Amino acid sequence: MTETTIRTKSLLTAIALIAVLPLGLTACSPSDPTADHTTAAAEGVGARWAACMREGGFEVQDASDEQITSGAFSMPSGVDEEAFGKRSDTCREQLGIHGSDDAQKQEWARQYDAVASCIRENGYPDFPEQQEGSLDFGNYARAQEPRFDSAVQACMQEFAPDTRSAN
Repeated sequence: MTETTIRTKSLLTAIALIAVLPLGLTACSPSDPTADHTTAAAEGVGARWAACMREGGFEVQDASDEQITSGAFSMPSGVDEEAFGKRSDTCREQLGIHGSDDAQKQEWARQYDAVASCIRENGYPDFPEQQEGSLDFGNYARAQEPRFDSAVQACMQEFAPDTRSAN
């Protein structure tokens, strides 16, 4: 198994659409009074969210602040999706992170549906239907094929270019 395939399987297993916004400006203050307050407020959100998830028993890597604030982070393969979602909600609540609006969630659902269709059209016609708003490669046996990662990356770039995977 190549590193790329492992990364695809473990990092893009289920691109959760739990979109979040940065912490409020009052959550923390920068040490430099001239610093950008918006950036300072969001610094560390990804690491704190990941630490909270690990405390709940989920082995996740630290996500970038941008991934957490944009809502584009990955669910590890083989986890209970419902339990992961509940823990993520708990962590987001503890950190003061709020979800995005329904219009944005609907847009992401359309994008991921287009990505899944693109994958099918690019040599993987048996790629299964996905839960709305997510892409799950973890239970798809052909995800191990080296060419699959290239197809996923091309389709993501075309139909969901703003989605970023955790590294």
